[in-house]
Amino acid sequence: MFRCAFTAIRRIRPLSIPVYNTARIIKNDIKTFSTLKNIQLNTPLCSQQSLLSNKRVLEISKTILPSVPARSVTKFSLKRGKRKTVKAAVRRFFRLHWGGWIRTKVGRQKKLWKKSLAQKRRLRQHVFCNATQNTLLDKMVTKFWKKPKYYVEDPYAPYHTREEYYITRKKPITRN
Repeated sequence: MFRCAFTAIRRIRPLSIPVYNTARIIKNDIKTFSTLKNIQLNTPLCSQQSLLSNKRVLEISKTILPSVPARSVTKFSLKRGKRKTVKAAVRRFFRLHWGGWIRTKVGRQKKLWKKSLAQKRRLRQHVFCNATQNTLLDKMVTKFWKKPKYYVEDPYAPYHTREEYYITRKKPITRN
C-alpha cells in the first residue's frame, strides 16, 4: 500500500522535521502502528535513504511498543509435546474439589493505611469466580491441578463440598 516510510508518515501530516526526529512522529501520530505493518522494505521504488529510514522506523517501533504480558497456554511443549500450565493462574487462583475456583479480592494489600477496618476485613475474604472464568481457568491448567489435593489443616475444607446442590451432594438427605 505505502511505498516507503515517508509517504506513510506524510499521510498523517506533512513531513517538515528532519529524519532523526522520526521517533517523535511515531510516538505522537502513529499510536496504533497500523501503518507500520504496511511498510515494505524491499520495494525498488524507494531510494536508499528512505530504505534506511524504514529500517530505523521499524527499529524504533520495536522499542516503543510496550511488552504485553502473555498468559496464553502452550499447546505443545518442545521437549515432550505436552500441554503446559499457565503459572499465573495457579498462583492467583485456587481450585476447589467440586471444580469451582476462588480468588482473593483486588487491592487487598494496597494503601491499607487509608482503608477502614471494615473494608480491610472485606478485602481479606475470598470470592468465587463465575462459570466463564471457571472454564477458562480449567483450560489454562493441566489435569494435575484439577485433581483434588488434600492438605493438613486446610482452611478451605468446608468449601470443598457442595451439599446444598443435589448434583454435587455426597451425603444422603436425612429427613426427620
